[in-house]
Amino acid sequence: MRNLVRRSARAGGRTIVLLALAGSPAAPALADPPSCITAPGEQASVAEAIDGDTVRLADGRVVRLAGVEAPKRPLAVPDEAPWPLADESRDRLDDLVAGAPVTLLQTEAGTDRHGRILARLVATRGRWVEGELAAAGLVRVRWRPGEDSCFQTLLAIERGAREAATGLWASPDYAILSADDPSLPSRNGLYELVEGRVLSVGHGSRMVFLDFGRNVRSDFTAMVTPALAERLAAAGTPVDDLAGRRVRVRGLVEESGGPAIRLNDPAELELLD
Repeated sequence: MRNLVRRSARAGGRTIVLLALAGSPAAPALADPPSCITAPGEQASVAEAIDGDTVRLADGRVVRLAGVEAPKRPLAVPDEAPWPLADESRDRLDDLVAGAPVTLLQTEAGTDRHGRILARLVATRGRWVEGELAAAGLVRVRWRPGEDSCFQTLLAIERGAREAATGLWASPDYAILSADDPSLPSRNGLYELVEGRVLSVGHGSRMVFLDFGRNVRSDFTAMVTPALAERLAAAGTPVDDLAGRRVRVRGLVEESGGPAIRLNDPAELELLD
């Protein structure tokens, strides 16, 4: 049961344009670093790819690629058990950077809780590593604080791979889930894309809830942080206007009186109608 007090939502009829991706930048030519990469960066050498979005540098430091999420075997699955496209993603990253010089561009976030450097990588001949992986359909785009500058560019690349059914976008294991998918409660802690129609919008003391079902204690919900709600309102798109709209959200599935995804940035929510 949610521990936040809620009130009934009102529906609105205004048109929201801020969240639509029609105006997103076109995918760049991957032979050149995109315009979102402006800093000179640090020269480094990669020893190996640990997984599809993590590398170990020759000096022992570990780098987590900014803005992307590669297929990974869940912790509950034995290491020797195969996991769809996890090996392919790692091998592609290894082909791009292992044993080669790279330019390391650390993000504003610095490091994660595991001490890994959060950065973008540009490999030999100017190949933007995260962009190459997204174009090959071997990662999904993931927003994190301090990694905003290339997020829209990566989304445009991901959209192209998705429309072409490339890589993981051709796999049922990584299909975009419906908000009423019965498997959602079992995906707690996994990064997913979920779409459906917002049935109602509810306001709590610390969160706004986009409810996709009538039972708020068990159906899927997207949770909008107060900071994000303020950004949307300031842009003329109050969250109440999302009632009745068909949307796609992305993020980690968590338990909040039913499966939920917490939204922190406008780009994590796409209008589909």
